[in-house]
Amino acid sequence: MDPEQMARWIATRDDRPSREVETFMAWLAAAEKAPDFKDALASAIAEESAAERISVLLRDLLGQAGTHFGIGFSQGTRVAVLQAAADEINRHVQQAGGEAAEPRSVDIQD
Repeated sequence: MDPEQMARWIATRDDRPSREVETFMAWLAAAEKAPDFKDALASAIAEESAAERISVLLRDLLGQAGTHFGIGFSQGTRVAVLQAAADEINRHVQQAGGEAAEPRSVDIQD
């Protein structure tokens, strides 16, 4: 609330990326630990409206996932969400007659 304190804080804080960039980088790191997600995306990409369906799926999974006070989604939760999404995408592709890896059961809570 004090402009001088705010200016002092801005002048002395460590440089770091924005929260959005940090979040994006955390999701990229999670994707590296959930390689099935990349493969599942590749198997579904040709489907009509795949992007919208996968976006809705990810929102639903995130809605079910637990968050940590002051942190939000932990890295383990991010990985589990992506793996659960991969499993669901693979099930959908299999039902549509495509070739996909056998889904694994994943608990999205960590």
